[in-house]
Amino acid sequence: MNLNILSDRDGFPRFVARRLGTFQTDFTQKHTEISRTNQKIRKHLEAGVVVLLEYHNGEYLIRLIKRSDSVAQSGDISCPGGMFDPTIDSLLHHILTKTDMIRTIDNLPVGLVGVDPDDEENRLIQLFLMNALREAWEEIGLSPLNVSFLGALPTYSLTYFARTIFPVVCLISSPFNTRQNGEVEKIIDIPLRVFFNPDAYALLTVDSLNGASDPRYKIQFPCLPIPDGHGGEDILWGATFHIVTNFLKICFENSFPEIHPSRLVTKTLAPHYLSGKKEIS
Repeated sequence: MNLNILSDRDGFPRFVARRLGTFQTDFTQKHTEISRTNQKIRKHLEAGVVVLLEYHNGEYLIRLIKRSDSVAQSGDISCPGGMFDPTIDSLLHHILTKTDMIRTIDNLPVGLVGVDPDDEENRLIQLFLMNALREAWEEIGLSPLNVSFLGALPTYSLTYFARTIFPVVCLISSPFNTRQNGEVEKIIDIPLRVFFNPDAYALLTVDSLNGASDPRYKIQFPCLPIPDGHGGEDILWGATFHIVTNFLKICFENSFPEIHPSRLVTKTLAPHYLSGKKEIS
């Protein structure tokens, strides 16, 4: 396929916005299900994340973070974002609706094209956008005034955690000096063209440092190994791998290549990876 669109500074964001603008999102359905579940059973968490696109050196990149050892699921590559805070994020949402501080690439209010701004789906997209950008400000110092909203993606519910991710897509408007907090080990920028190379993918097997026999460690996952610049590799896998590749599949439909991993890789997870709780020695 012709990947020139990935180098089109003005055309690519508008292409993404058009594609996502016609896609049916499920924020209302999923949020309603979770609210009903939380009234009866255990706490199911919600998290907003932002798929960040940036134009750099003549092509578009996706900006991700590697989680530090101080947080749960350390070592994972993730989109900036984090847990929804009903009080803070509702206040930020109120500010957004009153000021229109964040706009689309065509300088329109945030939301679905041709849908009433007060529609519940639009309200939730705005709400989780502010959740994701609040966390991105805390994690890497990205100002919410330095992005353009491109659209929302389908929610993603994790398999082994009671957690659902609400992804949005934004374009970084201007280069900025990143400011990482303690949750972030490093920032990873991946050219989007890499995802269109079928040979770039691998099949991941995960192990645990404590030799756990938990069958959840024996499942194999498609992944994208990324050279770390020091002779090793970082591994994009799991929820973030799904969100990013699903984003590209929505935008490019049948033009996105079939993923047939060409090699096997292994990732060792910390003993507290699944529980999120470290043992205190």
